[in-house]
Amino acid sequence: MQHKNNSQSHHHTSFCFEKGSGDNQQLGIHGWDLLAEEVSFPIAVLNENDIAKNAKWMQRFSEQANVLLAPHGKTSMAPELFKLQLDSGCWGMSLATIPQVVNAYHQGIKRVILANQLIGKFHGQQVLELLADKNFEFYCFVDSMENAHWLGEFFANTNTKLNILLEIGVQGGRCGWRDLTNIEHLVAAINRYPHLNIAGISFYEGVIHGDNAETKIVEFIDEIKQLFVHLKGTNAFHQDEVIITGAGSAWYDVVAKQLTSDTKNLNFTPIIRPGCYLIHDTGIYQDAQNTVVQRSQLACDISDEMGSGLTSSLTVWAYVYSIPEPGLAIIGLGKRDAAFDAGLPTPELHYRPGNKTPQKSNANWQVTKIMDQHCMMTIDASDDIKPGDIISFSTSHPCLTLDKWRKISIINDDYKVIKQIATYF
Repeated sequence: MQHKNNSQSHHHTSFCFEKGSGDNQQLGIHGWDLLAEEVSFPIAVLNENDIAKNAKWMQRFSEQANVLLAPHGKTSMAPELFKLQLDSGCWGMSLATIPQVVNAYHQGIKRVILANQLIGKFHGQQVLELLADKNFEFYCFVDSMENAHWLGEFFANTNTKLNILLEIGVQGGRCGWRDLTNIEHLVAAINRYPHLNIAGISFYEGVIHGDNAETKIVEFIDEIKQLFVHLKGTNAFHQDEVIITGAGSAWYDVVAKQLTSDTKNLNFTPIIRPGCYLIHDTGIYQDAQNTVVQRSQLACDISDEMGSGLTSSLTVWAYVYSIPEPGLAIIGLGKRDAAFDAGLPTPELHYRPGNKTPQKSNANWQVTKIMDQHCMMTIDASDDIKPGDIISFSTSHPCLTLDKWRKISIINDDYKVIKQIATYF
C-alpha cells in the first residue's frame, strides 16, 4: 500500500489493493495487518466496533430523549459513515458548506440541513440543481434581510421552493438574528417571496460560555420556544411540521431536555445536530461527554446499559524514527497527519514489530512539540523504546485529523484493515 500526498492538496491518499486482486472493494477480514507492517505509516484508522457502538449509543439517546438526530457530517465528511448513521436511525444529516452538500447528495444522502447561510450565485445554482430531484429535502439558515432578499430574488423565477430555518443567535456569538423583538421584519422580508418557505427555527448554543453557561443556554432555548409560540400565532410558518433544531457535541443533552420540556400544545419537531460522537476523541470531546454524563441521568443510564459510553475510535499509528538523545523520541507523525489545535496527540499503544500484541504506552510519555512531519515525545532515559517501534496515538478534535486524509482505514480488534472509506473535505 502506498501513501503519498496529492499534488493538488495536502490531504493524504492511501492507495490500497487486495493482495493479488488489485481491487480495494474486495478487501476483507484477511486484509492488511498493521502489526505485520503491511501498510504505510503514518496511518489513520477507525475501529469498526467503536464507531458502530457510538452510533448505537447516540441513536438510543436521541430516541429516549424524544428528539430526532441530524448529526453534523463536517466531522468526518465520509459518506459511508453518513450511511451508517442514517441506517442507525438518524433523521438526516447536517452539513456546513455547499460543496459538502453536493458531495453528500451524490453519495445518496437525500435529507440535509445546511447549518449555515446559503450565499453566492454559484452556490445557489448548485442547490437549484439538487432540488430538481423532488426526493431531495433541503433546509438552510437565514439570519439577515440581505440574505432573505437575495434568496427570494434568486429563486423567484424558478419552480422551486427553498426551505428556510430562521437562525437565532446570541450577542457576541456566531451567526444568527440577535433581536427577537423585531424579528417580524425578517419574517416579512421572507414572506415577500412565494418561493421561500419558512420551515422552522435554528440555533447554536455552543458559543455560550462561562461559569453559568448551562443556565444561559436553558434561558436561550426558552426564548426560542417562546419565539416559536409567537411566530406560530402570526402564521409565520409555511408548513404544519415546524422544525426547531440546535445542539452541537457539548450541550446536546441540555438542548434535548429543554426542547422537550413543557411542550404541551407546542407542535414542533425537535432535532439535535451533534457531530463528533461517532468518532469521539480523548481530548475536548471526551471532556465534554464526561460532563454530559455527569449532568444527564439519561446519558448515564444508556452508558450503563451498553457497558460503556462513547469511545474514541480514531487512532494514528506512526514509527519511532530516532532516539537522538536521552529522554527524547522523534516520531514520524506531524501536523500533516493529526490535529494539534486542541491538544497534541496522546500516545496510547507501543508495539515492537515481531511481538504478539501492542502494549499500553508508558504513562510518562508525552508529545511536547509537533512539526510538519515529526513530533517530539519525551520519555524516560531508561524506557525500552527504539527506532522502528510503532506508537498508536489518539487525538483531540477529530475533525482536524480526519480532514488530513483522503481515505481512512477501518480496522477490527485484531488490527487488520477490513476496508477503506473515502473522505470528501
